[in-house]
Amino acid sequence: MNRTRPTCPVCTGPMRRNGRTSKGSPRWRCTTCGASITNTRPDDQHAHRFGLFITWILNSQSRTSLAHQLGISRRTLTNWFHDYWFIQVPRNTDTRRVHDQLFIDGTYFNTTCLLVVCTAEHVVAWHWCTREDSDSYTRLFDQIPAPLIVTTDGQQGALKAIRDTWPQATIQRCIVHVKRNIQTHVTLRPQLPAGKALRQLSLKLLRVTTPEQAATWLVLLQQFHGVYGPWLNEKTYKADVPADQVPAFARTNKAWWFTHHRHRRAYKLLEKLATSGHLFTFLTPPEGVTTPVKATTNCLEGGVNAQIKALARHHRGMFDEHQRIAVDWWLYTHTQLPDDPISIARQQQWGKVGLAKVTDLINQQQPDVGREDGRPATYDTGIDATPTNSMGIRRGWLGR
Repeated sequence: MNRTRPTCPVCTGPMRRNGRTSKGSPRWRCTTCGASITNTRPDDQHAHRFGLFITWILNSQSRTSLAHQLGISRRTLTNWFHDYWFIQVPRNTDTRRVHDQLFIDGTYFNTTCLLVVCTAEHVVAWHWCTREDSDSYTRLFDQIPAPLIVTTDGQQGALKAIRDTWPQATIQRCIVHVKRNIQTHVTLRPQLPAGKALRQLSLKLLRVTTPEQAATWLVLLQQFHGVYGPWLNEKTYKADVPADQVPAFARTNKAWWFTHHRHRRAYKLLEKLATSGHLFTFLTPPEGVTTPVKATTNCLEGGVNAQIKALARHHRGMFDEHQRIAVDWWLYTHTQLPDDPISIARQQQWGKVGLAKVTDLINQQQPDVGREDGRPATYDTGIDATPTNSMGIRRGWLGR
């Protein structure tokens, strides 16, 4: 059987097998000068180990179980994976493609928040932040052009960012979240007739699939206002209520409040969405949409957020930064056209590039370590040993 034999690095002569080292690596000996080497292939070794790393962080297997499967200790496996945490996960977001429909949502981890944009099939972009606000969503939206339709759960920061960054996009509110919002206001089992009617309206909203059914639902909403409009407008004056019975939201400077404020909020939500046209965009999509439009964010909630939460749960106990890197790899592998993670790691020298950057940054920040306020070094009584042209004997009057 033909085998690739290395040449001697000393005399370039032929070499032959000469047993194995204590670690099991093949040993080669030169037949001319007697030099001995081990012809290892670190690139193939890193490719194998990084493949194990990606398989581990993207699945539910524990590190202890994987180490037992490989016949090594858990500490050895941790040492194998040390440099791979410094590999930067790329972003292959298409900055020119205009999607028919995009879904946006945020999910919280321990101290961070993850904002995700996706289609019904794959992840498009994501952004890490501390909370869901308009600034964070704006940073996310700046990565991609405005879609024809954007579906959201109605978070105020997202709506503001859409108005500012994607003003030409048509909004589709997730009708499942609308139903949940109504349920929050009137409870799951309302006791008053108005609450029961609002609850039924929210349930019927989920069953709307045609423009005719949407028109019927809007008529029912109008009929509700005709029946319960005066009831929703009833007011309670603070002067007529004992001080210990004033609700918490009216204890500051309010002279009156709406008596049935929860039911009024629920109705006003439906009225606002119906007036703005954000409820039934999926039935009358704008011109240019060629794919079926969905009315909910279920594909994002269950297809992305739930999977990420399960990944974090399987690897609970990770450092926050390691958890973020694991989630980044999951999101990247679920984009439309991801590259091979092994080729990405090979381009970054298996994490050595990132590790070198981190080491340089630590060395730069080392003078500030130990200061309570993190301030840089200031003037002191020491003499800088670094040669500089400004050093010399000063002459003249100081106050001149």
